[in-house]
Amino acid sequence: MLERSTLLPNNKASSQTVRLPLDALVIDRSSREPIQQQIYLALRDLILRRVLTAGLKLPSSRELSKYLTVSRNTVVRAYEQLNSEGYVETRQGSNTYVVDLPAASPAAAVVGQREVVQNTSRFLKTFDDVQRFEFSENYVSLRPSTPDVSSFPFKTWNRILGRYLIHRSLDLFYYNYTLGYPPLQEAIANYLQAYRGVRCEPDQVIVTNGAQAGLDLLSRALLDEGDVVWMEEPGYVNARIVFQAAGARLKPLNVASTGWDLSNPPEEIAAIYTTPSCQHPLGLTMLMEQRLRLLEIADRKAAWIIEDDFDSEYRSTGRSIPAMQGHDDYGRTIYVGTFAKTLFPAIRIGFLVLPRSLCQSVKRAAQFCGHQVSLPLQATLTDFILEGHFARHLRRMRRLYAQRREHFLRISRELLGKWLEPYEADVGIQIAFRFLRDVDDAAIARKANEANLNVIPLSRYSQSDKPLRGFLLGYVALDERRMQSYLSQLADIVSHSLDPSPERQETETAVIADQS
Repeated sequence: MLERSTLLPNNKASSQTVRLPLDALVIDRSSREPIQQQIYLALRDLILRRVLTAGLKLPSSRELSKYLTVSRNTVVRAYEQLNSEGYVETRQGSNTYVVDLPAASPAAAVVGQREVVQNTSRFLKTFDDVQRFEFSENYVSLRPSTPDVSSFPFKTWNRILGRYLIHRSLDLFYYNYTLGYPPLQEAIANYLQAYRGVRCEPDQVIVTNGAQAGLDLLSRALLDEGDVVWMEEPGYVNARIVFQAAGARLKPLNVASTGWDLSNPPEEIAAIYTTPSCQHPLGLTMLMEQRLRLLEIADRKAAWIIEDDFDSEYRSTGRSIPAMQGHDDYGRTIYVGTFAKTLFPAIRIGFLVLPRSLCQSVKRAAQFCGHQVSLPLQATLTDFILEGHFARHLRRMRRLYAQRREHFLRISRELLGKWLEPYEADVGIQIAFRFLRDVDDAAIARKANEANLNVIPLSRYSQSDKPLRGFLLGYVALDERRMQSYLSQLADIVSHSLDPSPERQETETAVIADQS
């Protein structure tokens, strides 16, 4: 029940006492919010809106409790809360007065109507011009870089996680191991040595909150305003953004079907960003001759190489190509990895392998930059690796993804071959397709995404005036039936955009004639 009162009488009070509009104090006795809190909020609002002006004396707690028909202690506690937050002050015995708060602008007097414009840093302004390609969150569809989460052994994972949550190891629940859980650092180092050919020891490994957090840390650790990053073109968009946010100038390291163009490096280079085992987005693999040349250029230019090895484990034929870091005798390569593609994206665990010369300085920065990962989650991943579940999961997914890649290429050639052809590659969990003629791939992609197909245009990965035109399509989370369905929808959209029917062409011609 809501109770409203009239103005508090002022017969016995001094002329300085405010005539408190009690109809503004609404007490809802059916509410779960305590009456004390209701009184406090109502008085605070009256003060902030200057209905109760500075210097005015409020009624005594006895008077207000009488007119609200509530306990005096309830009013006392509300007054005490206002006093502790600086809205009122008690003086001259037990009298309570409204504090003279700093003046607010007229626009601020009405709550919710003022928009404050603040100066922001160049870092934040970097993101103003970033155009995201919107996805339908509830659909996997053809979204790239998306593993088959439904095939992950969650029963095994949850059993391991339960060990740490039920039988608590207290050192996992404090502010410990800011650079990574030591057993996980060792497990990662052992895995990389055995399967990726990386030369490292556990103390060179930093566990980060995803590979993107690792790239962000490196951009701030290695780059100053105006430094040059020689970056793949086309290349990974999110890496480009964090380098630009750090103030770097990007120079294109052009990549085509023939490989990486290393013929004309910039005069000065602070860092080189590359994805040699599975080029993003084209899926190409850098040949050994080019790898050795790139390492030599980095050493000659005193530049760091950031080797982003995001999903090279999934090679459809033969073993995975070893990482370039394993051939670096100059100590110039920083290796970046992630478990988002091999396990599931929401795990948000990535890692850096640092050269010895960088270890101490980057570790100091990492301790203050907030990239730490949940320790129980790291402990679970450690056991998942050490007990052999990770290796078994990878073997099973390699076989499954290789089959799905074959099906996807066959269906795409049947349905899209008139307009698109795939880049020749056999690694990764997505496939890049190029258009056979010059088209606006972004416009077609937007139409496709309106149908929840979740495709990315290849032009998004380029900064060139003449970007590659095509699509990047994911396939590993799809069975053959859904491949057929999604690619059929995409083919209809491409056909409608590029090869309209004669009837439609006649209609469009007539419209143009009428307009002229």
